[in-house]
Amino acid sequence: MEPVAGEHVAREIGLNRGKLSAVIRRLVFILSLLLLCGCPSKPTMKLNHAEVQGVTLGFPPQLGVLMNVVLDVNNPNSYDVAVRAMRGQVIFADKYPLAIDFRDPGEGIWLAADRTTTIRVPVSVPVQLALQLFREAQFNPNIPFKVSGKADVTATRTFKIEKDDYEVDESGTLTRDQMAAALASVFPLGIPR
Repeated sequence: MEPVAGEHVAREIGLNRGKLSAVIRRLVFILSLLLLCGCPSKPTMKLNHAEVQGVTLGFPPQLGVLMNVVLDVNNPNSYDVAVRAMRGQVIFADKYPLAIDFRDPGEGIWLAADRTTTIRVPVSVPVQLALQLFREAQFNPNIPFKVSGKADVTATRTFKIEKDDYEVDESGTLTRDQMAAALASVFPLGIPR
C-alpha cells in the first residue's frame, strides 16, 4: 500500500493516519467557516426621526416629556446582531445636552441579517427644558437635535460575540407642534408662556 501524501510528516510528529485526517478535516472546516462567514461589517445607524410620546413621572418629584429617538440600523452581515445598550447624549438646539443611557433588559434588540431594523431609544426630557425649547421655537417650527454616543452590540445568537463602542453621530429635527402636543398633556389648561 502506497503512503498517503504527508504521512511521513505525520509519523515524524507522532500522528497516525486517523488523527491526521481528523486534523485535516478540522482545518478544512475552520477555513470553510472563515470563507463563508467573511469579515464582520459594522452595522450603520441613521436617525429616522423623533417621536414625542407623552409624559413621565419620576422620583424625586420630576416631570418629563417622553421622547423616542428612532434609529434605522442596517445590519449588512450574514448573521443576526443585537444592540444591547446605547449611551451618549442628545443636544437640542445646539446648546441643551441631555444624557442617553439605554440598556435593553434582555439580550438586546436583535437585528436580522442583511436587513434594516427600526429601534426606539427612549429619552425623558425635563419639562423645564421642553418648555424652553417650545418657547425658542416660536419663530421656527423645527427644533434641531443631534444624537451622538456609542452602542454595544452582540454578533450571532449562537456564539454571542460582544463588541462595544460603535459610534453613533446623527442629526434631526423635532417639530414645535410635537412638543406642544406633549406639553398639552402636562398642562391641560394651556402651556405657560
